[in-house]
Amino acid sequence: MSTKPLIGVILTLFLGAHSFATTPQEKKQDVVTRTAASGQTVRSELSLNVTRSEPYQDTYTEQVPYQAEETYYVDIPYETTETYYEDVPYYEQETYWENVPYTERVAYTDYEEYYDNDYVCRNVTKYREECSNERVCEPGRNVCRQVEECGTNAHGQRICKTRKVCEDGPRECRDLRQCRQVPYSDRECGYERVRKTRPVTRYREETRYRQEQRTRTVTKYRKELRTRKVTKYRQEERTRTVTKYREETRCCVTRYRDVFDHQFTQPASVIFPAGSELLANETESVKFVLTGTEAAPIVTVTVKSDIFTYTVAETRQDGREKVFVLAVAPKWSVENAGTTSVKGLKLAFTKGQGKISFQETVAGSRLTSTYAIEVRDSQSQSLVFENRLENSAAKIVEIATPGLAREGKYAITLRVERKGQNVAGGLIQFEQNAEYEKKGLAEEEISLLSDSKQVAIVGIESAGADRVVAIRDNTPHIEEVQSTYKLVVWKKLSSGKIEWLGEKNFARDAIQRADGSLGIALKEIGLNPSSSTKLYMDLVVRRESAQYLSNRVQFIVNKTF
Repeated sequence: MSTKPLIGVILTLFLGAHSFATTPQEKKQDVVTRTAASGQTVRSELSLNVTRSEPYQDTYTEQVPYQAEETYYVDIPYETTETYYEDVPYYEQETYWENVPYTERVAYTDYEEYYDNDYVCRNVTKYREECSNERVCEPGRNVCRQVEECGTNAHGQRICKTRKVCEDGPRECRDLRQCRQVPYSDRECGYERVRKTRPVTRYREETRYRQEQRTRTVTKYRKELRTRKVTKYRQEERTRTVTKYREETRCCVTRYRDVFDHQFTQPASVIFPAGSELLANETESVKFVLTGTEAAPIVTVTVKSDIFTYTVAETRQDGREKVFVLAVAPKWSVENAGTTSVKGLKLAFTKGQGKISFQETVAGSRLTSTYAIEVRDSQSQSLVFENRLENSAAKIVEIATPGLAREGKYAITLRVERKGQNVAGGLIQFEQNAEYEKKGLAEEEISLLSDSKQVAIVGIESAGADRVVAIRDNTPHIEEVQSTYKLVVWKKLSSGKIEWLGEKNFARDAIQRADGSLGIALKEIGLNPSSSTKLYMDLVVRRESAQYLSNRVQFIVNKTF
């Protein structure tokens, strides 16, 4: 093959690689952070690479035919005789044993109750009245008189004042008769009806079995040798001439590729309206995106702000620069910060302590939310609790309600006020209501307390010494039901035996997490096993409730890690 096409290909690849290496980086998008020092205008310069189509010489492959000899095999039939075995049936008598039932009268001992009169004596406590005279003395009545006191003032003048002086009179005594019930021990005897038990002999019919011999005719099989003619095949080798194809490289063909030609830039700016000035530590981000072509460039801007909501009021071209003039709109309105922004208002009791909670989903700079809580008795409508607080974060708000009784029936009212520079109309007000009434558990809910399928070991979270065994308990957390969880941890040894590592009991309150799930840290049991150790875990669940469960419930769930 000639070396000229190869040299042309190498030269073309070198020039293409050189062109690719000198291609500058495009800037199709840019994110600019606006601060209080940025002022009202934010600028960026975007760039886009322009390519041209360039021809080059390249090799190509072609399928070239050629003749070749190949071998193949043909199946040739022939006949032969083969032997085989066939199962031939025959009949035979066999004996077997059969269990035949029969009944038998069997004596057994039972116990019956009866009543008898027994002479019984027991110690009893009785009371008798004892009286005595006691002397009681009381202070006498006050005796008061007017006393004149005289003196001189700073000018030497005589001044007299009269004041009232009282003294206790003589004590008065009298005799009173006092009587009291005094206990004493006595013994009472008599006949009482007493329940007793005694053994008696009773009889019952029991079914028993005895073996009896039977005969039956059965079909059996024996193998007998047979012969038959069959057709078989043997392979014989043959040769033939075939046409095959191989790929050969040829030169040359003209192809086209896109190569870098030049880069054009597109300046863009965003002008923020008056009244949208930022304060210290406040930031906004402006994203510029360049698309389209050099002849028809398209620039889009997006402003991300937690303070204001912006719309593009005007787009104009100043020379080569695209200018976007923004208008400001209130960020918060009744649509996104109204009634639906506060969720899950409720009153709940834990260990006898009441707590109102709800989820606040709205938070932002320059926005302050004020909550006014009122709790009224549903029967008398009297105000039993009120509170007022401010908040500026999106979180679960919890308010303790001392003085409320778990057995009560209450109406809860939450009044919300949102104020701020970025609030539509400067103020948003709305109200939410909820009811609380203590209710007992339904029969279905009580049955779930003893259902082991409601509890599961979900998995192990985190790593190393901070590993936590995650547990799911689908039953509700009820104050009248005491649930305890004992986690027992084992490991498997190389010999195949199981070795105990540790165990510990936990109350439900001690392991309940913020999201309602349960979690037991292995370090609470004093364990930090290697991550390669195979662990077996048993979770022993016990529940007790004088109100809902007649007996203590206990079951075990387990998992292997």
